Amino acid sequence: MEPTDQPAVRALQKRLSHADPGLIDVAVSGPFDGVVAVENDHILGYAIALPGPTTTVSELVVRPDARREGHGRALVNSLSSAGTDRLVVMTPLDNEPARRFYERLGFYADGRTAGFYADGTDALCLTRRE
Repeated sequence: MEPTDQPAVRALQKRLSHADPGLIDVAVSGPFDGVVAVENDHILGYAIALPGPTTTVSELVVRPDARREGHGRALVNSLSSAGTDRLVVMTPLDNEPARRFYERLGFYADGRTAGFYADGTDALCLTRRE
């Protein structure tokens, strides 16, 4: 993710129900990693994660018209790097499409956190061993 990607990424971020606008800044400047899916010079999606032995995926979104084309899978897989033992993602407990997406990528439900989001929504923790 480059500084010039920010306007397109911010537009995509508006599709998330629980987004953190500050994450885009730290994905560009660090310590978070930000990656974008690009096709024909258009950003189709992005992912932001905090890297480490346990890499935590903070945000992932793909434009609705570009879903089911492998962009989300590619974004998640690009976050797995040397030294990462597992990927972890939190998603709203009632977000069934997200849960199914991550399970197709090898994630498994690994717990629940009550009131995880600012509005009090519970989160489902999903984990994938690398």
